Amino acid sequence: MSYYKQLEVDLDGTPYDLQIGRGAIKNLPGLLTEKTSNPNVLIVCDSFFEHSVAQKIKDSLTYEGGYHVWIHSLNAGKGNKNINAALKIFAFLEENNFARDSTLIALGGGVIGDMAGFIASTWLRGMHLIHIPTTLLAMVDSSVGGKTAINFRKTINGIGSYYHPIINLVDLDLVDSLSERDYLSGLAEVIKCSIIADDSFFSLLMRDRELILQRDEEKVIDFIARTIEIKIDHVKGDVKEGGKRLLLNYGHTLGHSIEISTEKNGEEQLRHGEGVAVGIAAAAYISEKHFGLQPDLRLIIEEIFKSYGLPVNIGSNALGFNRDRLLDTCRTNVHKDKKRLGNKLRLILATKLGEASVHNDVDIDLVNAAFERVVYE
Repeated sequence: MSYYKQLEVDLDGTPYDLQIGRGAIKNLPGLLTEKTSNPNVLIVCDSFFEHSVAQKIKDSLTYEGGYHVWIHSLNAGKGNKNINAALKIFAFLEENNFARDSTLIALGGGVIGDMAGFIASTWLRGMHLIHIPTTLLAMVDSSVGGKTAINFRKTINGIGSYYHPIINLVDLDLVDSLSERDYLSGLAEVIKCSIIADDSFFSLLMRDRELILQRDEEKVIDFIARTIEIKIDHVKGDVKEGGKRLLLNYGHTLGHSIEISTEKNGEEQLRHGEGVAVGIAAAAYISEKHFGLQPDLRLIIEEIFKSYGLPVNIGSNALGFNRDRLLDTCRTNVHKDKKRLGNKLRLILATKLGEASVHNDVDIDLVNAAFERVVYE
């Protein structure tokens, strides 16, 4: 690799290597040899990568490391993040005598990482896990922090655990392969982290916007590394989300409600990052009204998202919904939020760039008004 960064992550007393750079995947055989002598490796991957990246990883581990490698691919849609898909992988592990020092590689976005991580955490009470995230969102968010889960019936992430990998590789070749929409969606989480934790990082994202949008290699590596550092800072000592880690949910309560409310036939119309961007715009409006702030902060936050081609509101008609009905669905879904207390909702709110805090006293009427602001006809 040329320009790259290596972070030493240590969460729950579990230290591991996290490398960010072009061609990072090529380092895998050497890194894995340092971690285990067990030759069995299973790559659980998004079917999109089965005959490309997954096959290259298999070949390198086989010929350079002498490993016995299998590939298990599946459609990476949310509908496959379930117990039936997991049971098939458990059956494979049993049939092929995978031990605790065998390795499972998660190659994909958040769905693959969550499910493969859950399987690795529970097979024989924990086997080796490697994350190779393929989306920007997974690189800066879901592959770091230890959350693993599968959905159960109608409960999102109903069955899960906290478990960390032994290696995490962020390869710039995979960033290059992303569609523009998926790249921008991942940037929403980057911007979120700057708003809650680092105003100088926020300024850098504004200053270097053109280079970041052009996917300049050094800028991409730098902003991925800084975002991961912010996430680690919020997770360390609070892996199970009892305190500081909660701040990472900024924009998510309202954004997630909008995401699931706009689904059609179980298919998302908004990317997760797009929902987060709209949710943060709604949260900025609530901050303005809840704290009596001048609108400066809201306008600054809206401006950075718009400058990165991310939405700060959505049109109900364009998505195929009646506005009043969509607003009712958003309200219904947010009222189901597990963080609700009576007629109050717990939200993460920012009063200035670089700082955010938890508030348990946000009136539902104000939340409803925020939905009305970000959902137009």
